[in-house]
Formats: sequence, C-alpha cells, structure tokens
Amino acid sequence: TGFGGMPRQQRGGGGQRQQQQQQQGAGFLQLLPLLFFLLLSFTSLPDDASTASSNQYFSLTHKPPFVHPMETKHRGVVRDIPYFVTDKYMRSTVRDPYKSAQVERMVEKSYEQYLQAECRAQRKHQRQLRQRAAGYRGDPRKGQQMANEADEFKLTRCDEHRDLFGGRR
Repeated sequence: TGFGGMPRQQRGGGGQRQQQQQQQGAGFLQLLPLLFFLLLSFTSLPDDASTASSNQYFSLTHKPPFVHPMETKHRGVVRDIPYFVTDKYMRSTVRDPYKSAQVERMVEKSYEQYLQAECRAQRKHQRQLRQRAAGYRGDPRKGQQMANEADEFKLTRCDEHRDLFGGRR
C-alpha cells in the first residue's frame, strides 16, 4: 500500500482493464445461446387466437395447411362456426365422432376468445371516438357530428358474442 493506506497504483494498469473487458465479453458469449433461444421462442409464437400452441387440428382462418372448410355441427357446441382443417384431419379425425366433437369444442372456445378480443377492441375504438369528440374544440356542429358517429359505431363482434354465447365471459 502507498501513502495513507491507499493502494499503490500498479504500472501497466491498462492490463487489468483489458482483462476485465475480456471477462465481460466472455460473459456475453455465455449468454448468447440463451438469447438466441428466447428469440426463437418469441418468433414462433402463434399470430392469432385460432392457433393455440398445441392446436394441430384447425384454424379459424384459411391458411395452409388449413385449407378444408368446415362448420361446427355437433350437439353441445354453437352451430355453424366456420373453421379450416388439414388434409391429415380430413383423412383421420373427421371419421371419429368423439374426436370431431372434441375439436369442435376447441373451435368454439377459440371463436369465443376471438369474439371477446374483437369486442374489447371495438369498445376501445368507440371510447376513443367519444374522447375525440368530447375534446374537439372546433366547429360545434362538427363536434356533435363526431359524437353522433361515436354513438352510432356498431359493436358487431360484441353483438355476435352475445347472440352466440349469451354474453358469458
């Protein structure tokens, strides 16, 4: 130690700095596989409610490999919900009434979740229209017109959800 108990400065202190930088770089390299795995996980997430991570049977939208149109028809599920299935489903599952009924229950649940999300989005949009109209400071007639448009905005997905599922949440 140097004068006053302070550590003595070593010559070539740059070597310590370089060693610290190398250790930090090595730490980053150790984290790289984990970061890569996380990135892969997020890029493979489903893009809509119709393709749950375990769903290999159907999609609510027509997109390959889900190319065969179907509608729900089994007892105990809401009828006439459109969905799409794969060639494999057509060859195997469609002939099994028990499995088909299970898939239709999954379709029903996915469609209900889809309608709930769309209903929330429509309500949010209507709220935003009302807020814009309330905050409008120009021509009063224009403000009234904006308020009327907000009030007349149809919540079609909310109506469909209520009609099909009785408004259950």
